[in-house]
Amino acid sequence: MSRTIEISIRCLHCQKKFRSPIWFGDSNSFDTATLFGNQAQCPNCKRMTGCNKDNFYALFEDGGFLGNKAF
Repeated sequence: MSRTIEISIRCLHCQKKFRSPIWFGDSNSFDTATLFGNQAQCPNCKRMTGCNKDNFYALFEDGGFLGNKAF
């Protein structure tokens, strides 16, 4: 279990990355979380976009996570 440094989302519309409104304090909490159907407003294009592990980029003290749609 390591502390979270950053969690970002890649907008599924404009492809810009922004800080996630959903936060996890450590990697264990992130690993065990089930995220489905969450939405966030992209600050760049102002559209609602998915806010799920598929388009998450998470950085922890001991490594990271990159979702399938995050790159």
